[in-house]
Amino acid sequence: MYQALYRKYRPQTFDEVLGQDHITTTLKHQIEKGNIGHAYLFSGTRGTGKTSSAKIFSRAVNCLDLKNGNPCNQCDICKGILDESIMDVIEMDAASNNSVDDIRDLRDKVIYPPSRTKYKVYIIDEVHMLSKGAFNALLKTLEEPPKHLIFILATTEPERLPQTILSRCQRFDFKRITNDHIVQNMKKITQSLNVEVDEKVLRLIARNSDGAMRDAQSLLDQCISFNEEKITYEDATNILGITNEDLLFNMVDDILEKSLEKTLGTIDDIIQNGKDIHQFIKDLIYHFRNLMVVKTSNKPEEIMESEDIEALLVQSKKMKLEYILSALQILTTADASAKWSTQPRIILEVAMIKLVKLEEELSLEERIKRLEMGIRDKVQSPVEQKVVERKVLVTETTSVKKEEEIKEEEEPAKAETIIDDGSELTLDTINNQWSAVMQTIKTKKINIYALLLEGEVVSFENNLLTIGYKEGFGFHKEAISSPNNKAFVEEIIGAHFNKPIVMSFISGNKTTKSNPNKVNTKDQAINEIIDLFGEDVVEII
Repeated sequence: MYQALYRKYRPQTFDEVLGQDHITTTLKHQIEKGNIGHAYLFSGTRGTGKTSSAKIFSRAVNCLDLKNGNPCNQCDICKGILDESIMDVIEMDAASNNSVDDIRDLRDKVIYPPSRTKYKVYIIDEVHMLSKGAFNALLKTLEEPPKHLIFILATTEPERLPQTILSRCQRFDFKRITNDHIVQNMKKITQSLNVEVDEKVLRLIARNSDGAMRDAQSLLDQCISFNEEKITYEDATNILGITNEDLLFNMVDDILEKSLEKTLGTIDDIIQNGKDIHQFIKDLIYHFRNLMVVKTSNKPEEIMESEDIEALLVQSKKMKLEYILSALQILTTADASAKWSTQPRIILEVAMIKLVKLEEELSLEERIKRLEMGIRDKVQSPVEQKVVERKVLVTETTSVKKEEEIKEEEEPAKAETIIDDGSELTLDTINNQWSAVMQTIKTKKINIYALLLEGEVVSFENNLLTIGYKEGFGFHKEAISSPNNKAFVEEIIGAHFNKPIVMSFISGNKTTKSNPNKVNTKDQAINEIIDLFGEDVVEII
């Protein structure tokens, strides 16, 4: 009967467990010294060696001829456990035995000593699937276990275990297996089976196994079933449904060339050939990830598996980092949506259209940002500088023998400028300072700034400042006239000019008495936008 590769080549000793030296070394030392715990928790993602290590551990603690902490697999005890003729090592699947009654039955059996071995070992796989009542039933046994009993709990989701269970176990976290270790294992398998395979194929399989040795061996099993003599890269991509890297390079080039027709045509070809849409998006995400790495790293070969680094470097020079990051965001969103959608093709096509148009959107955003900065600079610009010349007579002394003329240049007035209380405040002064006043209000309360933006300074008499609103802006007038808003404006303007100011707001203002040179920031912003985009694009509403 045929046996799957992941079962046929399951590790039989701790030394054969790849990529988990931090765990296997500790377990071997405990076994050699006899410091055996009564409960262990093996946690980690699928295919990382949790169950295999548990089985090796169950043989090692009972082995009659230990070899550096490893089971010999030759003594009667090891052989009996391997062929399951000795019933002192019990494996349970918590997913199908998760009730309170199942654990109570287990609890009744653990009190009996082992028949032939030193320890009775219970391996409970996917222990997080136990019900709350089952955990409570198991807890008592974990608190006071018999001396002959060892529990090994295996799980992919340790966070779902109660803290009372976790605190009574020695925890070992299995990490994802590196691609190098996976390739090393697959080379050993293909050599033993006399199968010719290029290392590029093995790395492709390792990359798509996501750090799981069992997944990699299953994928290799598929490829060997297709051709028992030689596995080519093209065969591997077709069998596994993985997108060919040349196709990915060509598609990204089509996207950068804004060739929407070619891009959508490639998608149609992929779907017609039976490729999985989710897998294609995943491959495209990985390709852009590689572009990001070569774009930002001085030594990309140290953190990526791709053998096409030179081609990636050439392609990455055609785009900015911001483009790559935005593309990754679009693709990851599409990947999440396509996974649960009944129309994944449409989601993929929309994502491709976004990628084709992405450069235009980024360019538009940059132009708008420059425009906003330009408008902000003009709004924040100081009022017209004034230079005051003054002659100062200096008394002639032994060190100073002549008269000097000193010119003092006043600092430009800024938004926080405060007018001396002794100066006379006029309508012209207010008009000259109005941009600075508005900027101060904008930084504090943008909503009041927006209300004042539609008004105009009409008059200033006896500390009464009148702001007029044209017909159609009655809402602005009513809103700014509320006691709180009115008091806020009076406070800001009074502080600016260092004088008590009373505000008055009127509507139906058809003529303006304000300074004709006053900057209307709204009109200026509209003009800037029209200059940038053209009158045929901008519509004023």
